[in-house]
Amino acid sequence: MNPSKLVGVRELIVKYDIFFIDLWGVIHNGKKIFENAIEVLKNIKNQGKVIVLISNAPRPSTTVKSFLLKMGFDFSLIDELVTSGDVTRNYLEENKIKKFYHLGPDKDRDIFNQNNQLSKSIQDCDEIICTGLNNAEEEIEIYDRLLKENIKYKKKMICANPDEVVSRGTKLEYCAGKIAQIYNNLGGEVLFFGKPFVSIYSFSLDRIKNKFPKIEFSIRNKILAVGDNLKTDIKGANNFNIDSMLILNGIYKDYDYNNNFDFTNLCKSNNVENVYSNFYQKDLKW
Repeated sequence: MNPSKLVGVRELIVKYDIFFIDLWGVIHNGKKIFENAIEVLKNIKNQGKVIVLISNAPRPSTTVKSFLLKMGFDFSLIDELVTSGDVTRNYLEENKIKKFYHLGPDKDRDIFNQNNQLSKSIQDCDEIICTGLNNAEEEIEIYDRLLKENIKYKKKMICANPDEVVSRGTKLEYCAGKIAQIYNNLGGEVLFFGKPFVSIYSFSLDRIKNKFPKIEFSIRNKILAVGDNLKTDIKGANNFNIDSMLILNGIYKDYDYNNNFDFTNLCKSNNVENVYSNFYQKDLKW
């Protein structure tokens, strides 16, 4: 069944009180902020609604905030920013006695705190923390070989970003979710934090409950999730039992539907099953 095409978010503003909105592919493309998306945020706020930006960035929200500020983002337009890095860091806080091997770029090291112990090898660690490729230009086969060599140690992997790919400008780049998928296919145990797993949605609601005591957070049909990824944003909304809207200007921007959008075909072409979206737009527009 095809989701309903929206001309603008204004058609839904009365129906929802809380908007969970993705960042990459919806608000920006890694290079610039989308002006139409900013107009949507302004109008949602003017209607007295709650906006939470939920990102699968494997870094604390403080780091992502700095990144957005450099692009000129106005934080008065939202109520909260939550990242999969926040949820992962919460796990790291609760597991201080463990020694972790970090698989990812040095810029993601702020996910750890001063009490976390880091190992120099997979063999010597208790768990692997995967935040992505060490270098976006690397071939994914490097990680396939690395994990095959180390699967014998049977270490659990913590994936801080379930996204397999992200759209950066005009290019698609692999993310931590792709490495986790390889490890899982090899028989490795993986614990995911971020969309589509419900813990990040519960974490997000906990962040805003005290700010808005008059809103009934238990009523799931008053929440709308907006995102560009079927496997994370839309599947996550389904898992959390909330409505969703798919944006087609992110990782599916090259999908040719000639104004005849076929949701089933899009799912099949991306090997996605058992997901449902209520609405869709090409770009996020008011």
